[in-house]
Amino acid sequence: EEPRCLVDFWMQDTVREERESETRIGTDKAPSTALRNCSDREIGTYVFDFLFAAQDASTSSLLWAVTLLDSHEPVLKRVREEVDQIWRPESNQPITAEQLAAMKYTHAVAREVVRYRAPATLVPHVAHEDFPLAKDYTIPKGTIVFPSLYESSFQGFTEADRFDPDRFYCEDRREDLLYKRNFLAFGAGAHQCVGQRYALNLLVLFIAMFASLMDFKRPKTDGCDELNYVPTICP
Repeated sequence: EEPRCLVDFWMQDTVREERESETRIGTDKAPSTALRNCSDREIGTYVFDFLFAAQDASTSSLLWAVTLLDSHEPVLKRVREEVDQIWRPESNQPITAEQLAAMKYTHAVAREVVRYRAPATLVPHVAHEDFPLAKDYTIPKGTIVFPSLYESSFQGFTEADRFDPDRFYCEDRREDLLYKRNFLAFGAGAHQCVGQRYALNLLVLFIAMFASLMDFKRPKTDGCDELNYVPTICP
């Protein structure tokens, strides 16, 4: 049966690698033990990661995108103007990859949504060795550490408490480069989120279509903008 979704393609590759590994056992090209012993439990944890990242985290960003566009009318106006120059609903054509890439300001809005309201606020790590965190403190080996991805997004950036897509759009600012170490919504290094580009493109596509197709107003109630942890953050 042909694969029909991301998980199907991933499982197809996993099964293929497992079968290939069986033919190489005992040779100098033998695969790692981790691959040969890929259990149902391990596969289940991977699938859980896929579902959590693709559904829960993305849903959080979509909710915040609507919330922030509603409360920042000049930003919404600029998004609509940019999208209108590139794509129009009456064309009855889907937005192409080239058109999506041309929506520079909308991309900046998406990045600012993720910075301003990072979906996953904490990502646990385990120290595999003693780690000198500061001059007067070393994290002992084996310690579970919960770095705050949310707080890092408010460090370094200019007026970090303000929703400002221009920080990622204006060439004379380029805060995405200046404060790259503080933009940790997708992690960093070898273990950063493999779906980062997919997630941002999904958010850009949603913002472009939602802003173009919908006239909306979000009713305000007491506490409607407070952070709710479910476990990602939502308004």
